Amino acid sequence: MDEGLPPRIPFHPDLVLHHDEGCVVTGMEGEVLWLDQALLPKSEVSIPYPMRIHRAAISQQHLHAMWLDRELLLAHMGSLPIGSCENGVGRDVLRTSLHTSTTYRPAGHSWSHALDAEPMALAAQGDALVFALYNRGLYCTSAEASEKWRRPPPSWSYPKKRPRNDDIVSIHLSQERIFVASRGGRIQCRYLSTGNVAEEYLLPGVEGPIEHYFRHETDELICNTNGEVLWFREQHLLQKALLSGPVQHATWDNRLLGWRIAGWREEAVMSTQQTARRATDEIPVHIHPIESGALILFNDGSWENSSFESSIPREEE
Repeated sequence: MDEGLPPRIPFHPDLVLHHDEGCVVTGMEGEVLWLDQALLPKSEVSIPYPMRIHRAAISQQHLHAMWLDRELLLAHMGSLPIGSCENGVGRDVLRTSLHTSTTYRPAGHSWSHALDAEPMALAAQGDALVFALYNRGLYCTSAEASEKWRRPPPSWSYPKKRPRNDDIVSIHLSQERIFVASRGGRIQCRYLSTGNVAEEYLLPGVEGPIEHYFRHETDELICNTNGEVLWFREQHLLQKALLSGPVQHATWDNRLLGWRIAGWREEAVMSTQQTARRATDEIPVHIHPIESGALILFNDGSWENSSFESSIPREEE
């Protein structure tokens, strides 16, 4: 048994977002738990809003979140200060407020807005929040929710149309650029200052629909719904692998100079030299590189050390 692991997360974890002082873990029922840099709890579990946080990002000492409940047909966007652990109303109260003039907001929010469309993607960098709403458009606001610009829904050029090809699956911000990825596998690079398109491209060999798009500098990781993973650098294919099922999370590891991947009941490491895989009993939902290797968080709330520290040769830096 691994020693010195962080305490079990007391709910089914969904999203994990890191910041300078630690991280926040959110749950499938809207739970929020703040952890310190050692991944020890800094707060009690709270539910500021009784629905799952669908997308989130951290900047300016705030958690910027988009809540979505498809059953109730409700969506909300708001900002919580780092460390906020207030509890809001229950889901039963939210349900009975439907079709009334009463609007409940996340507890402890700095600002919040009800949304009239499904939230698709969200990214934050400094004082800029960039997000997409289904069939509404692409938006950029300040961290205090003051609008900077809005653009129509991106239009894409596809040789073959597929259902929901145009859905946005991810937004990444890098300095003065926005990278917007569609379910059909096309990428748009836009200017952060204006939202205008600078470049659009289709990575070679990518067949939609894609489920995740991860980016680190000029490295891009495309994850298809069937478990296919493709790693590109400067738009050239470096590695390709077919995992046992859909990817849950992936992150760049500076020590390995490659990707750590949480798959479907497996973890994987992809370097320029090889791809290695290990089956797991539970579903990993997040992988966090640390100095000695990496920690894996599973969907039952347990943690485990990665087993890939000596078996994957490290590249010369």
